[in-house]
Amino acid sequence: MKIITICVSIIGTFLTPIAGLLWLMMLFVLLDTAFGIYASIKLEGLKSFKSHKLFNIVVKLFFYLMTIIMSFLINKHLLNETLFGIKYLIPKVVTALWIYIEIKSIDESSIKLGNKSFWVLLKEMIDKLKGIKSDLNELIEDKKDKKD
Repeated sequence: MKIITICVSIIGTFLTPIAGLLWLMMLFVLLDTAFGIYASIKLEGLKSFKSHKLFNIVVKLFFYLMTIIMSFLINKHLLNETLFGIKYLIPKVVTALWIYIEIKSIDESSIKLGNKSFWVLLKEMIDKLKGIKSDLNELIEDKKDKKD
């Protein structure tokens, strides 16, 4: 038991620089799974949910986390930790790619339920913020004109 504790401690210490990336990836996989389960139950009823399909989470997590760890090893040992002045750039890029894929999957589940795409909502929000900014700029200019 003591040897197992020592091995886990060594591996945990080695992976500390990318622990946040690994936790973030696990969070997005769990969010995607929760949205998928919710959409499946909402559209097809409770009998559509099969627990044996949840095994795919293990495979997906293993693949995602191992590619992040491998990119960390490449970045650490072949590129001396920095690339273009950014520490651990390759694992960050790989994590961002996998998170984008998970967000796309969550978006597809949301669209199946009849909601707008996240990207459409984001674009609408940016357009509204631009409108608010231009309104504020007009108010500021009007106030300056009245002072002059």
